[in-house]
Amino acid sequence: MTIGGHLTAAVSLAAISLNLVVWSLALGILLLARVAGPSMRARSRRLSERIYRRAVAFDDWCLQRISGVRWRVPELDLHPERACIVVANHRSWSDVFLLQTTFCRRGPIIKFLCKRELAYIPVLGLIFVAFDFPIVRRRARGLTTEDERRADDRRRVRDACTVLHESPAAMLSFAEGTRFTPERGRRLETPYRFLLPPRSGGFAEIASALRPLDVPVVDVTIAYPRQTTFWEFLGGAAGEVSVVAERFSVHEVLEAGPASWLVDRWHRKDAILAALGA
Repeated sequence: MTIGGHLTAAVSLAAISLNLVVWSLALGILLLARVAGPSMRARSRRLSERIYRRAVAFDDWCLQRISGVRWRVPELDLHPERACIVVANHRSWSDVFLLQTTFCRRGPIIKFLCKRELAYIPVLGLIFVAFDFPIVRRRARGLTTEDERRADDRRRVRDACTVLHESPAAMLSFAEGTRFTPERGRRLETPYRFLLPPRSGGFAEIASALRPLDVPVVDVTIAYPRQTTFWEFLGGAAGEVSVVAERFSVHEVLEAGPASWLVDRWHRKDAILAALGA
């Protein structure tokens, strides 16, 4: 990347970070207001969602006007006050920005499963708590067994999904569990060219928890013309990114079996990425 690209990335990251900090101050106030009672709790959630959408709109402006990022997103028929499930492939932090702009403008805000380590980062931790993001642990520690860790993760996911009955959102699952790189693909002996094998645990728990709401499941494929890091993405080096979405019902997913459904979709997703030259 050129010196100009590094400068562009630095300015874009500074603007996005400032946007995050400014809106986080308002979120902190609203979070404190929740203790006033149920009515204030509901009102603070609505105001928090407005903050979320305004923050996403500013991030979009930064990516388009400063970074020069270009993307093509599908038209999704989603109601902003109805929950849904989103499953997507994962390349870098840029995926989150692209998914936010895809859903938040005309649909629900996005929540996602996050690693416990990220919850200790001051601003991110505040956001996770304010929006009731489910926080999961990747490995058992101390006297906690692996089975207990998995049970605790399932409980956290179920609790987060319960919130969606009152405050609808798009629950995001990066089923690969981590970012795809060619090196990770070779190490894991993945059967896919552009993807890591999907993990069905968290996705299956989300689908089961939201079955009573009859939510749609949106399978999203993000294709980058060039393999780039998040820094390179901010510097405008990714090219025009394509976002492809296909919609299903949660009942279809559960009847097929979440694990089998993901494997089938991952073969389809891999073909899409190949066709788009990812």
